[in-house]
Amino acid sequence: MDILLSNDDGYRAKGIRILEQILLKYGSITIAAPYNNVSACSNSLTVHNKVEVKKINKKCYAIKGTVADSIHILTRGILKKKPDIIISGINFGSNMGDDVIYSGTVAGAIEGRFYKYSPIAISIAKKTPKYVNDLENKLELFLPMMLKKTIKSKTIFNVNIPDIPFNKIKGIKITKLGKRNISKRATIERINQKTYATIGGVGNAISSNALTDFNAVKDGYISITPLNIDMSDYEMILKLKKYE
Repeated sequence: MDILLSNDDGYRAKGIRILEQILLKYGSITIAAPYNNVSACSNSLTVHNKVEVKKINKKCYAIKGTVADSIHILTRGILKKKPDIIISGINFGSNMGDDVIYSGTVAGAIEGRFYKYSPIAISIAKKTPKYVNDLENKLELFLPMMLKKTIKSKTIFNVNIPDIPFNKIKGIKITKLGKRNISKRATIERINQKTYATIGGVGNAISSNALTDFNAVKDGYISITPLNIDMSDYEMILKLKKYE
């Protein structure tokens, strides 16, 4: 299996290097990732400027742009053979609920929707995780299902792993996206007669009894949320039909 590995933290990030080593048992790995950390870049593409490509070695390319840039440039310009699957991560920090709108990690998986097997985004639900030495054991709870059985669809799998020891992981749960409250207020300040803003932090998860990604991770399960990019509101379509 030819695996194209990306992330939004940069090609030197610890998470992508850990994932690279774990994935070697599944196939050939090529890395196409941003040169620097571009977290929260979503699916943005650099379309108004040229993007510099740095070939680190024959299996690693650092792109001075976004995650979507990285995958586009490799799959549509550099690689002679298309990858079988795109995997994005491991991101340090959760990508649950409304986060998927902004997430560069999830964006990397979304860019893999054109290829042979279902793309995967993988995150640890903590910015500074403590339990990374047992990540291979945690990934073995779901990667064989996804890679050895090679699920073929346009579905994007968004995986969030609790930052707890492996022996406390209860298993996996197939979940839906939770919801967050509105994000915290931006900080506005004036410096040297110029106005600057700092984006506020994410909103807290909205309490729910449903099987959401937030609840699964909180309860000690690895959350796997199937996503698609069809944003159509089918219920509203039906309501508006009468006005046609």
